Amino acid sequence: MVLNLISEQVTRKPLQVVISIVLITFLMVAQLALNPQDGTISQSSFLPDNEVISAINDIGDKFSTEYPVDTLVYSNENDVLTSNVFVEIIEIEIALIDNELISNNSMNPNNPGSNIVSIPNYLAPFVEGDASDLVGLKSIYENKTNQEIKDAFDIAKQNPMMAGAVINILGEYDGNNSAKATKITFKFDNSNREGKDTTDAFDRMVSVELEMNNVVKKMEFEHIKAHALGQAVLDNEINDASEESTSQLFLLVIILVIGVLFATFRSTVDVGLTMFALMMAIIWSNGFASILQFEPSFFAVIVPILLVGLGVDYGIHLVMRYREELVEEWNINKAGKSSILFVGSALLLATTTTMVGFSPIREFGIQVAIGVLSAFLIFVTFIPACRILIDKYYEEKGSKLLSDTNEKIVKARKIGGEQSGIIDNFMSFGAKVALENPTRVLAIVAVITLISGYGATSISTEFDFNDFLPEEVEITKHFHYLQDEFITSNEFSFIYISGNVATFDVFSQMNNTQENLAEGDKWVNTDQSSMFSALNGMRDLASNDSATNPFDFYNETFETLFNSKDVNGDKIPDTDNDVKELLDWIMLGDGKNIPNMVSNFIYYDEETEEYTVTYILVNTKSKNAYFSEVVEELEKDTKSLEVLETEGKVNSVVVTGAPAIIDVVINTINETMIGSIMYTIILSFILLTAIFAYTDKQPLLGPLSMIPVLLVLVWILGTMVAIGYTLNVMTILIGALTVGLGVTYAIHISHRFIEEIEHHNSLETAVNNTVKNTGSALFGAAMTTVLGFGVLFFAILPPMKQFGTMTAITIFYSFLSSVWVLPSMLVLWARYAGLEEIKSPKEKDEELEE
Repeated sequence: MVLNLISEQVTRKPLQVVISIVLITFLMVAQLALNPQDGTISQSSFLPDNEVISAINDIGDKFSTEYPVDTLVYSNENDVLTSNVFVEIIEIEIALIDNELISNNSMNPNNPGSNIVSIPNYLAPFVEGDASDLVGLKSIYENKTNQEIKDAFDIAKQNPMMAGAVINILGEYDGNNSAKATKITFKFDNSNREGKDTTDAFDRMVSVELEMNNVVKKMEFEHIKAHALGQAVLDNEINDASEESTSQLFLLVIILVIGVLFATFRSTVDVGLTMFALMMAIIWSNGFASILQFEPSFFAVIVPILLVGLGVDYGIHLVMRYREELVEEWNINKAGKSSILFVGSALLLATTTTMVGFSPIREFGIQVAIGVLSAFLIFVTFIPACRILIDKYYEEKGSKLLSDTNEKIVKARKIGGEQSGIIDNFMSFGAKVALENPTRVLAIVAVITLISGYGATSISTEFDFNDFLPEEVEITKHFHYLQDEFITSNEFSFIYISGNVATFDVFSQMNNTQENLAEGDKWVNTDQSSMFSALNGMRDLASNDSATNPFDFYNETFETLFNSKDVNGDKIPDTDNDVKELLDWIMLGDGKNIPNMVSNFIYYDEETEEYTVTYILVNTKSKNAYFSEVVEELEKDTKSLEVLETEGKVNSVVVTGAPAIIDVVINTINETMIGSIMYTIILSFILLTAIFAYTDKQPLLGPLSMIPVLLVLVWILGTMVAIGYTLNVMTILIGALTVGLGVTYAIHISHRFIEEIEHHNSLETAVNNTVKNTGSALFGAAMTTVLGFGVLFFAILPPMKQFGTMTAITIFYSFLSSVWVLPSMLVLWARYAGLEEIKSPKEKDEELEE
């Protein structure tokens, strides 16, 4: 019904159809120009709604959470412990705090200098300086000799409270009093502000990090080299390098795609129409995404890839079928209408299965559906309409509608003559073996699939952020240096506790958790001084370590009060009342205005007058790769706290923070994509079975058309294991591509096969015509996509190399399974179902008339 309506409008009013499509495209271009999408990938594209995200949101709402950003500093003389280096480091610090955006987002905007951790600041007390007075400190270091600075360092590292801090901040430390590099850590407040959520806090930090990088880059140094290494800076540098690499590859992709299309069409006009239609489909997809205000996401990279794959496929099939119909009677309108009706039904089915396949992936699924539907509408209307207008113009001029070469090729395919060429003869091998020995073909395929399946069972799901860093980019080297040469990282995780937290049970189990964390594991910093909590804050406030720790918090009054509530001396308040009294003194009473580390680790709800949230902050070491290992270790160490949740003594205990969030995101992506693939396979089975049953009375064609797709899934997983690839955020998209494009190829073959066998009443003719005509069109579509995305192997980003390689292999496998494997299945099915004796529609009508 829909295709009949479309074909009527295209053949009756081709000019109006072309103008309508072009006009809509202009409107989409205007939409994109007036409302350009921000190229920044939004965090909300990835953050699922679960307890890990809710916990970090709640912490961001209630507390000032620290977000450290490093600036890596190398000494030109291979020693940072010198006067000249210290002076230039202080100059960086002054420049940073003088910047309004940077200082306003620091942990303490009123005293931004207190937010900086660096070796000159650490040594300030040992040279009679003050780290909060950077100008004065710079003057002190300008008048110090290198030896005096090294003497101060020796004193600091002999101090048990300072030794770890000053040594851990050095890179390539020689164990004595020299180091080749150091780092400046600026502590920012990335808590939620003014009702904003975690996503907005992340985005705010992106702008701050980029500003920090601009400040450092503009400075000139004589004795050091400095590089700001915030995550946003790293992403920005990689994106710039990627865009440069992509632009260089883009021209090559266009040349290859046009080359294959020209070899397939042998017509400049048809190549131009297909490329223009493809461009319009991508514009429509982006235009609708802009109208619906979709946020950019890494998933969106698959949309133009799908559109290129499907668009080239649609264009080739429509043009080739139009030519077939044209040479029958040289009736332009009839050829245009027939190409829409016959090919359009297969395209509509392929479009439907592709659309439903991605629907579980929220915004991305909608964008894919809109993009694929746009491609279908453009190709099924614009190309036939243009072809009709062009050919009628040729007809009026008395020119040939097809070149002699193309006319001979089309006719040769119908009779299997020599003019069909090498490609058609290559393809006809699938028809030949399918007719002569289909069982042998399927037996060989079964063996290959079993071997691939066995290999696929060992495929692993991994995510190593380091694998995504191009070694060609300079900042990658600095990032690796920071990871490899410095003992501690700026990565922190949170153990979040909600409910009635001002109790002995909670504080006792917090103590047990901290002891578990300190017992030793390579994923957690075991130094108790790197663990922060309300309990540790109380202990710090009650302990006078000022003689050894210049940064100590101590209050004599609180010490007396704390000791009176800790009769047994285990550094834990003895009762629920004791815990509450101590917290009330700090949060509400006499100690409210004294400096402490308690108030930022426990939340007092003024409405309920209860302490409802607390958390433990711990330094973790995922190394941007071992996120799940960090989460597993933290969950193991928090078992005692989780018992309180089980017993109903607290509402929830959740491990959150960067490693936990990334772990959740990766697992969500993997589960969603795997679920989507299964969903697509099941729904495609149902849809194809129902449609083939309704249109051709052959329901088994549905499952038969899906079998090659399932085979390709197994083959591609086995191939990934063989070449050493793992399932990650990028390569797992291959499964969706396999189903999306693989089903399309199989539908074309199955649909053409049943059409041919009904028309010719001959199994041999049906198989030969299907493989030679539709197979040849598939070859052009597949090779265009294979070459186009195979070029990504030369991309600068490792994940894009993997994605391009696996996409090309997937499409090649899908093509082979459709033209060499599916025909054998169709032959066996046709013989089993007795379709060799099927009557054509004309014969059926004659029987009814009799």
